[in-house]
Amino acid sequence: GLDEVLKGGLRKNASILISGGPGTGKSILALQFAYEGLKNNERVLYISSEETKEALLNYAKSINVPIEKYLKNLTIHDQMAVDGRILSIEKPLDLIKKEKIKRVILDSLTLLEFVYSENIKDYRKGVLNFINKMKNKDVTLLVTSERSNTEIDNYLYKPEDFLFDGLILLNKIRKGSSYERTITVAKMRGQNHSID
Repeated sequence: GLDEVLKGGLRKNASILISGGPGTGKSILALQFAYEGLKNNERVLYISSEETKEALLNYAKSINVPIEKYLKNLTIHDQMAVDGRILSIEKPLDLIKKEKIKRVILDSLTLLEFVYSENIKDYRKGVLNFINKMKNKDVTLLVTSERSNTEIDNYLYKPEDFLFDGLILLNKIRKGSSYERTITVAKMRGQNHSID
Protein backbone atom coordinates (compact mmCIF):
# COMPACT_ATOMS: atom_id res chain seq x y z
CA GLY A 1 0.00 0.00 0.00
CA LEU A 2 2.99 2.36 0.20
CA ASP A 3 2.88 3.08 -3.57
CA GLU A 4 -0.76 4.10 -3.13
CA VAL A 5 0.05 6.41 -0.19
CA LEU A 6 2.88 7.95 -2.24
CA LYS A 7 0.60 8.27 -5.30
CA GLY A 8 2.83 6.17 -7.52
CA GLY A 9 5.81 5.14 -5.41
CA LEU A 10 9.16 6.62 -4.49
CA ARG A 11 10.58 9.31 -6.75
CA LYS A 12 13.76 8.33 -8.61
CA ASN A 13 17.00 9.71 -7.15
CA ALA A 14 15.29 10.54 -3.84
CA SER A 15 16.82 9.82 -0.44
CA ILE A 16 14.35 8.17 1.95
CA LEU A 17 14.76 7.40 5.64
CA ILE A 18 12.66 4.55 7.04
CA SER A 19 12.56 4.87 10.81
CA GLY A 20 10.90 2.81 13.51
CA GLY A 21 11.24 0.67 16.58
CA PRO A 22 12.18 -3.02 16.67
CA GLY A 23 9.85 -5.30 14.71
CA THR A 24 8.07 -2.54 12.78
CA GLY A 25 9.14 -3.82 9.34
CA LYS A 26 12.11 -1.63 8.38
CA SER A 27 14.16 -4.45 6.89
CA ILE A 28 11.06 -5.96 5.27
CA LEU A 29 10.36 -2.66 3.51
CA ALA A 30 14.03 -2.40 2.49
CA LEU A 31 14.00 -5.92 1.03
CA GLN A 32 10.77 -5.22 -0.86
CA PHE A 33 12.30 -2.02 -2.28
CA ALA A 34 15.31 -4.06 -3.46
CA TYR A 35 13.05 -6.76 -4.91
CA GLU A 36 10.95 -4.29 -6.93
CA GLY A 37 14.11 -2.83 -8.45
CA LEU A 38 15.49 -6.27 -9.27
CA LYS A 39 12.21 -7.29 -10.96
CA ASN A 40 12.59 -4.16 -13.16
CA ASN A 41 16.12 -5.26 -14.13
CA GLU A 42 17.78 -2.51 -12.06
CA ARG A 43 21.14 -3.02 -10.39
CA VAL A 44 20.75 -2.94 -6.59
CA LEU A 45 23.29 -2.55 -3.78
CA TYR A 46 22.23 -3.67 -0.30
CA ILE A 47 24.62 -2.47 2.42
CA SER A 48 24.00 -4.36 5.64
CA SER A 49 25.58 -3.24 8.89
CA GLU A 50 23.98 -5.97 10.99
CA GLU A 51 23.45 -9.10 8.85
CA THR A 52 25.79 -11.24 6.75
CA LYS A 53 24.91 -11.85 3.10
CA GLU A 54 23.83 -15.41 3.90
CA ALA A 55 21.63 -14.32 6.82
CA LEU A 56 20.01 -11.60 4.71
CA LEU A 57 19.21 -14.01 1.86
CA ASN A 58 17.76 -16.52 4.35
CA TYR A 59 15.63 -13.81 5.95
CA ALA A 60 14.33 -12.63 2.57
CA LYS A 61 13.43 -16.21 1.66
CA SER A 62 11.62 -16.73 4.99
CA ILE A 63 9.33 -13.73 4.31
CA ASN A 64 8.72 -14.69 0.64
CA VAL A 65 10.81 -11.92 -0.93
CA PRO A 66 12.76 -14.03 -3.47
CA ILE A 67 15.74 -11.74 -4.11
CA GLU A 68 18.05 -14.76 -4.52
CA LYS A 69 16.56 -15.26 -8.01
CA TYR A 70 18.20 -11.98 -9.07
CA LEU A 71 21.72 -12.32 -7.70
CA LYS A 72 23.27 -11.24 -11.02
CA ASN A 73 21.82 -7.74 -10.46
CA LEU A 74 22.15 -7.70 -6.67
CA THR A 75 25.26 -6.84 -4.69
CA ILE A 76 25.04 -7.44 -0.96
CA HIS A 77 27.80 -5.70 0.96
CA ASP A 78 27.90 -6.68 4.61
CA GLN A 79 29.91 -4.03 6.38
CA MET A 80 30.03 -4.71 10.09
CA ALA A 81 32.22 -3.55 12.94
CA VAL A 82 35.45 -5.54 13.16
CA ASP A 83 37.32 -5.22 16.45
CA GLY A 84 35.51 -1.94 17.13
CA ARG A 85 36.38 -0.47 13.71
CA ILE A 86 34.09 0.18 10.77
CA LEU A 87 35.28 -0.39 7.25
CA SER A 88 35.40 2.58 4.88
CA ILE A 89 32.23 3.77 3.13
CA GLU A 90 34.36 4.30 0.01
CA LYS A 91 34.01 0.65 -1.06
CA PRO A 92 30.22 0.88 -1.51
CA LEU A 93 30.71 4.11 -3.49
CA ASP A 94 33.19 2.34 -5.78
CA LEU A 95 30.69 -0.52 -6.25
CA ILE A 96 27.97 1.94 -7.28
CA LYS A 97 30.14 3.38 -10.03
CA LYS A 98 31.58 0.04 -11.19
CA GLU A 99 28.29 -1.90 -11.20
CA LYS A 100 26.08 0.99 -12.45
CA ILE A 101 23.86 0.64 -9.38
CA LYS A 102 20.47 2.44 -9.46
CA ARG A 103 19.04 1.52 -6.04
CA VAL A 104 20.97 1.55 -2.77
CA ILE A 105 19.74 0.31 0.57
CA LEU A 106 21.69 1.10 3.75
CA ASP A 107 20.34 -1.10 6.53
CA SER A 108 20.99 0.62 8.90
CA LEU A 109 22.14 4.17 9.60
CA THR A 110 23.98 2.69 12.59
CA LEU A 111 26.92 2.22 10.21
CA LEU A 112 27.34 5.98 9.77
CA GLU A 113 26.77 6.54 13.50
CA PHE A 114 29.83 4.34 14.13
CA VAL A 115 31.89 6.05 11.43
CA TYR A 116 31.13 9.53 12.79
CA SER A 117 30.75 8.74 16.48
CA GLU A 118 32.96 11.57 17.76
CA ASN A 119 30.32 14.32 17.68
CA ILE A 120 26.87 15.15 16.33
CA LYS A 121 28.16 17.83 13.95
CA ASP A 122 30.50 15.39 12.17
CA TYR A 123 27.71 12.81 12.08
CA ARG A 124 25.27 15.21 10.39
CA LYS A 125 27.96 16.25 7.90
CA GLY A 126 28.77 12.59 7.21
CA VAL A 127 25.12 11.66 6.61
CA LEU A 128 24.59 14.68 4.35
CA ASN A 129 27.78 13.89 2.45
CA PHE A 130 26.63 10.28 1.92
CA ILE A 131 23.20 11.46 0.67
CA ASN A 132 24.81 13.95 -1.72
CA LYS A 133 27.18 11.31 -3.11
CA MET A 134 24.18 9.10 -3.84
CA LYS A 135 22.37 11.96 -5.59
CA ASN A 136 25.46 12.73 -7.68
CA LYS A 137 25.48 9.10 -8.83
CA ASP A 138 21.74 9.22 -9.79
CA VAL A 139 20.86 6.63 -7.18
CA THR A 140 17.58 6.17 -5.33
CA LEU A 141 18.61 5.73 -1.68
CA LEU A 142 16.63 4.02 1.06
CA VAL A 143 18.10 4.02 4.58
CA THR A 144 16.72 2.41 7.74
CA SER A 145 17.18 3.79 11.25
CA GLU A 146 16.24 2.69 14.74
CA ARG A 147 13.90 4.70 16.90
CA SER A 148 13.44 4.32 20.66
CA ASN A 149 10.53 6.75 21.10
CA THR A 150 7.78 5.46 18.83
CA GLU A 151 4.73 7.24 20.25
CA ILE A 152 3.42 9.00 17.15
CA ASP A 153 1.77 11.82 19.14
CA ASN A 154 4.98 12.50 21.10
CA TYR A 155 7.45 11.85 18.34
CA LEU A 156 10.96 13.20 18.92
CA TYR A 157 12.71 14.00 15.66
CA LYS A 158 16.39 13.21 15.36
CA PRO A 159 18.89 15.40 13.45
CA GLU A 160 19.09 12.99 10.48
CA ASP A 161 15.31 13.13 9.96
CA PHE A 162 15.71 16.58 8.41
CA LEU A 163 18.49 15.62 5.97
CA PHE A 164 16.60 13.15 3.77
CA ASP A 165 14.08 13.96 1.03
CA GLY A 166 11.58 11.64 2.65
CA LEU A 167 10.86 10.36 6.14
CA ILE A 168 8.63 7.32 6.60
CA LEU A 169 7.78 6.27 10.15
CA LEU A 170 6.90 2.67 10.95
CA ASN A 171 5.15 1.77 14.16
CA LYS A 172 3.35 -1.00 16.03
CA ILE A 173 0.08 -0.22 17.79
CA ARG A 174 -1.49 -2.59 20.29
CA LYS A 175 -4.90 -3.89 19.20
CA GLY A 176 -6.24 -6.10 21.96
CA SER A 177 -3.83 -8.99 22.45
CA SER A 178 -1.92 -8.34 19.21
CA TYR A 179 -0.19 -5.53 17.34
CA GLU A 180 -0.95 -3.80 14.07
CA ARG A 181 1.81 -2.25 11.99
CA THR A 182 1.27 1.31 10.81
CA ILE A 183 3.04 3.58 8.34
CA THR A 184 3.20 7.37 8.36
CA VAL A 185 4.75 9.50 5.64
CA ALA A 186 6.09 12.38 7.74
CA LYS A 187 7.54 14.16 4.71
CA MET A 188 8.28 13.54 1.05
CA ARG A 189 10.06 16.53 -0.45
CA GLY A 190 8.98 17.32 -4.02
CA GLN A 191 6.31 14.62 -4.12
CA ASN A 192 2.60 14.66 -3.35
CA HIS A 193 1.35 11.98 -0.97
CA SER A 194 -1.74 11.01 0.96
CA ILE A 195 -1.77 12.13 4.58
CA ASP A 196 -5.23 10.80 5.46
